[in-house]
Amino acid sequence: MNAPQDSEATGLKASATRVANSAMELLRTRLELASIELAEERERLYVRLGLLFSGVLLIVFGVLGVGALLMVYFWDTNRIAAILAPTLVCIAMGALLLQRSSAVRRNGGIPFAATLAELDKDRAAITAQMSAPQSTKPQEATPAP
Repeated sequence: MNAPQDSEATGLKASATRVANSAMELLRTRLELASIELAEERERLYVRLGLLFSGVLLIVFGVLGVGALLMVYFWDTNRIAAILAPTLVCIAMGALLLQRSSAVRRNGGIPFAATLAELDKDRAAITAQMSAPQSTKPQEATPAP
């Protein structure tokens, strides 16, 4: 008399175990994706900080050059060109690096976009699965040949 209830309980337990295993595998996959994206974001941050530091350093050198230019301005006329050229090059390179840093930030995209997209797909699949009509007819066991 307890045989159908025992098989239903065993079937329910096995089904719950499969669902839990699937959920854990899904979560593990999503966490791996998130960790990869975190590493990519960290690398992008290092690149931006390097460009920012280099740009600021070159602009500081340019400003120092302009200061030296002003001091030399009242000296002989040929010394100005010797100071002006490196100063302008430093300022131009610093501005270029700062512009590149800004472009890296703008074109970087949303952090964890792939993880969020995969989670949205998972949510849509689960919603579709739950809203699909389920048969209330119990499955009959087929005898093994």
